[in-house]
Amino acid sequence: SAESAIELINKTGFPLVLKPIIGSWGRGVFPVRDEEMANILLEMREESDSPLARIFYIQEMVKRPPRDLRCIVVGDEIVAAIYRYSAQNEWRTNVSRGGKAEAAPITNELEDIALRAARAVGGGVLGVDLMEDEKRGLLVHEINNTVEFRGASNVCEADIAGAIIDYALLVAKR
Repeated sequence: SAESAIELINKTGFPLVLKPIIGSWGRGVFPVRDEEMANILLEMREESDSPLARIFYIQEMVKRPPRDLRCIVVGDEIVAAIYRYSAQNEWRTNVSRGGKAEAAPITNELEDIALRAARAVGGGVLGVDLMEDEKRGLLVHEINNTVEFRGASNVCEADIAGAIIDYALLVAKR
């Protein structure tokens, strides 16, 4: 409810991020820097005809470089990892918004965190998105069950689509 969202906002503090529960390409993702903006966005979402708009996904605004990490997890393996850099005058890192992708090294730490996150939601074919917090290190901020990988395919040597097909065939045989 909007009331419980306000409670959580007050507990989290500003700045924060308000996201739709379902979405892609950064659509409907807003930075919320003060109480006035929070109230405006909550009111706008409460007026929507969509019941999904009245589910409030509130996230801490993490102090990070102008990039994040996307890991493409297929089964028990990270098939590819990329840095996604924000486009000029944009804080979101989505490639669809003009962001730039660059292959990222799959370190032991990244692999451990991404695979634990994937297992926590039941595994499968997932996009595990992480941010690099200055003090806390890598933080998972989103797990996508309908992962898009155009940016990763353009900069990584891995055959992401082939890995997904192989995994689907393996699951189908079970």
